[in-house]
Amino acid sequence: MISLKLQLILLFISLGGLVFLLNQIVKYKLELKYSLLWLFLSVVTIILAVIPELSFRMAEWFGIEKPVNVLFLFGILLSLVIVFSLTIALSHHMIKIKQLSQELAICKNELNRLEAKLEELTDHVHPHDKPSK
Repeated sequence: MISLKLQLILLFISLGGLVFLLNQIVKYKLELKYSLLWLFLSVVTIILAVIPELSFRMAEWFGIEKPVNVLFLFGILLSLVIVFSLTIALSHHMIKIKQLSQELAICKNELNRLEAKLEELTDHVHPHDKPSK
C-alpha cells in the first residue's frame, strides 16, 4: 500500500504543478500546444495519487514489485515523451529560422541592388546637381 504521506505529497506537488501550469497558460507565457503533455502528466499523477489501487494493478500487470515504482516509471516515461516532443518542436523552429534568415539575406541583397540602381539613375537624371569646377 502506498503510504498516506506519499499520496499527499504526490497530490500536493501535482496540484501545485497543475496550478502553476494553468497560470502560465492564462498569462500567455506558455502555449497550450506545448503544455498538453504537461497537463496530461499532472492529471495522471493526481489520479494515481488519489486512487492508489490503480498503481497496484499496473504494478501487477507490468510485473513491478512496488506500486510506487510504477509512479516513478510513468513519470520518467512521460517526461521523456515531453522532452522528445519539445526536441521535435525545436527542430522545426530551427528549420524555420534558417529559412527566414535566408529570405532576409536575399531581401537585403535585393534592397542593396535596388538602392545602387536608384543612385545610378538619380546621378543620370540630375547631372547639373554636381558641383562645377
